[in-house]
Amino acid sequence: MLKYANIVNKAVVNKVKQISDYLFMSSIILLILTLLFKGVGSKGSSNSIGNIDLAMHENHGNDLKSQDSIVKSIFKSVFVWISILGILVSILLSKL
Repeated sequence: MLKYANIVNKAVVNKVKQISDYLFMSSIILLILTLLFKGVGSKGSSNSIGNIDLAMHENHGNDLKSQDSIVKSIFKSVFVWISILGILVSILLSKL
């Protein structure tokens, strides 16, 4: 009976580790995709190619505000928090 319990226990542990690995990988992929679409893909560059240094210097304050709003929109995204939670849960599952 004890031998059977050990076999079942090992099977459960292996299944939990497998679920933890899949959860971690899917959470990382979701986080990367969210950062790509929310961060990089959300706003283009504010300076066109033909701008001179003076125009770039005058737009520096607007650039900083734009970058700040990108960071805020990333942290307001539900997908970022879901992926972070998934990563934390997978770490906790792997410690069991």
